[in-house]
Amino acid sequence: MSKDRMEICDFCKIGRLIERTQLIAFHQWTDKGYVFCRATVLIGVCEECGSRFFDEVAEATIDEAVRKAYEELP
Repeated sequence: MSKDRMEICDFCKIGRLIERTQLIAFHQWTDKGYVFCRATVLIGVCEECGSRFFDEVAEATIDEAVRKAYEELP
């Protein structure tokens, strides 16, 4: 996602992606069981269909949240 240009939704091909910061909470399966994670990430949300898209920075933030939660497991 880039603020320099408005991207069109890959799903509906109609709406524009609007960037917003959002707190997400999720469970992730690991070899030690499920971990519960929270992360604040920048996502693109289609103004037409509501689809959400994560970029590489958001994916890295999510991976880091999982890694930290994993390290806290016994």
